[in-house]
Amino acid sequence: MQKLRELMAHGGIAVLAVVFALAFALVEVADAIAEVAVAVLQQLAVDEERGGDLSFTIADTTIFYSAVLRGVFAVLVVVAALYGTWRLARRGVRTCPECRSEVPSEASVCRYCTTELSGTS
Repeated sequence: MQKLRELMAHGGIAVLAVVFALAFALVEVADAIAEVAVAVLQQLAVDEERGGDLSFTIADTTIFYSAVLRGVFAVLVVVAALYGTWRLARRGVRTCPECRSEVPSEASVCRYCTTELSGTS
């Protein structure tokens, strides 16, 4: 994870391109998962009167619940993945109590302000 962090800090446009490609792939995977999950939910809650097309109408526009649920589910999957990645990246870092800079969790002295760091911070 340290190498990834260094690459992100100094990699420039190539790293940015890789991040965008991974983000688009993640969105596609989340959409595929959402499609399957919504199909299962529709099978479990089939609306017998209307033939299973779970929808509502606003001003002569039909809105399908499946489209809304797919969007919400895809956003939740992407947010969960981003949050998990952020937590993994922050795992080996802590904040100096004096200068508020980020230092490795194994450090005993802050490299910026030379404050001695306690065992827990």
